Amino acid sequence: MFPLLSIIRFILEGIPLSLANPFFWMVLMIIWLQYRRTAEMEEKMFGFVRESPGRKTLYSILAGLLGGIIGSLVIVFLGISITEAGLTYVWPLAILLMLIHPRFMCFSYAGGIISLFSLIFGFPEIDVPGLMALVGSLHMVESLLIFATGDLNSAPVFIHDDRYGVIGGFSLQEFWPVPIMMLAVTAGQLSAQDMVNMPDWWPIVKPPAGWAGREDLIYLMVPVVAALGYGDIALSRTPRSRSRSSAVNLLFFSIALLFFSIMASRISAFKYVAAVFAPVAHETLIILGKRREKQSTPLFTPPERGVRVLDLVKGSPADKMGIEPGDVLLAINGRPIWAEDDVRIIVETRPTYVWLDVVKPDGEFRTVEMAAYPEGMGMLGVLVVPKNREVPFVVVEEKGLIERLKKLINRKSN
Repeated sequence: MFPLLSIIRFILEGIPLSLANPFFWMVLMIIWLQYRRTAEMEEKMFGFVRESPGRKTLYSILAGLLGGIIGSLVIVFLGISITEAGLTYVWPLAILLMLIHPRFMCFSYAGGIISLFSLIFGFPEIDVPGLMALVGSLHMVESLLIFATGDLNSAPVFIHDDRYGVIGGFSLQEFWPVPIMMLAVTAGQLSAQDMVNMPDWWPIVKPPAGWAGREDLIYLMVPVVAALGYGDIALSRTPRSRSRSSAVNLLFFSIALLFFSIMASRISAFKYVAAVFAPVAHETLIILGKRREKQSTPLFTPPERGVRVLDLVKGSPADKMGIEPGDVLLAINGRPIWAEDDVRIIVETRPTYVWLDVVKPDGEFRTVEMAAYPEGMGMLGVLVVPKNREVPFVVVEEKGLIERLKKLINRKSN
C-alpha cells in the first residue's frame, strides 16, 4: 500500500526549506517586476491600477505552494529521480533558447534536445526517462495552475487585426514560484524514523540503469524551487475559456509525456519517442492554439454604431449598473455615442443622473440607470474598443533578445 499520509507529512516538512533558497526570492522578485510592468500598462489605459503588484504576487505564492504540494505528490508517486537527469545541461540550454524566443525557455525544448543528443551521440550521459518524466510532471502542475488561476490577472489590450482593424483582447500572464520536493537516488542506510518503506510496485519510473537492482537503494527528498509561467492572449474567447482550454490541452500533453517516460524506463525505444514528443507536441499545441485564436471571429470588435466595452473597473458606476464586457453602449442620457471620446466628453459634465442605452452581446436592448447625487458621476469606469486605428497599446508577438538586437543594429545603421 502506498504510504500517502507519511509522504504528505514529509512533503509539508520539506517544502518550507525551499523558502530559504535564494533562488526562490530571485524568482519572486522577477514575478513582482512582471506584475509591476502590467500595472504600469493599466495605469496608462485606465488611469489607475486595478490590482496591486504586491497582491498579485501574494496570490502567485499561495497558488505556487499548492501546486508544489501536488507536484511533489506526483513526483514521489511515480518515483521520478533527478539523479543523472542532466539538469546542469538543461538549464543553460533553456536560457540560450530564450534568446531566440521567450517561449523556448521551457524544459520541453531544452530537455528534448539534450535527451536526443544523449541518445544519438552518447553525450551527455543522462537518464532520459527521468528527465522527460520530470518535464511531464512540471507541465502537469502548470496545467493545474493555469486551470485554477490562469485568468485571474488578465489585462485588456488592443491588437491590430487585418480583417477588423483594431480589436480588443486580453493578455494572460501568470507566474508562479513553485517550491517542490524532488527525489535523488543514493545508496546507504538511514534510521527507521527517517525512512518510509515503499510498495513492491514502486517506483513506476525505473531508476537510472546504474542504480537498478541494488538492495541498498534509497530515494531522498530534496527541496527545489521551480519557476512556472503562462503567457497567452484571448481574442475570440473570454480569458477564462481561453486559459482553461489551454490548461486541458497541456494536461493531456503532460499525461502523454509521462506515459512515454514510464515506458522509456522499461523499453529503450520509447526514449526516442519521449525525447521527440516533448518539443514537437509542445510546439504543436502553441501553433494550433494561436492559429485557432487568429482565425476565429474576435469577441471585441468595434461596432458600426456605439462603442463596445472591453473591460470594466470593479465597483465603478458601469459595473454597478450591470454593464459587462462585450456590451455596446449606444447612448448616454439620450446623447448618441459614436466614438470613445463621446463617452469622456459626456461624463466630464458630471451628470447627477445617468441612463445608458445598451445592446447586449446576444442582441438584447436594455436601458440601465443610476443616480449620482450630489457630486455627479465623474467616471463611468469602462474601457472601450477604440475606433481609431492609431492606438498606442497594440500587442505584438514578443521577440527574443537576438531578434531585438538585430532590429536595434539595423535601426542604428539606417
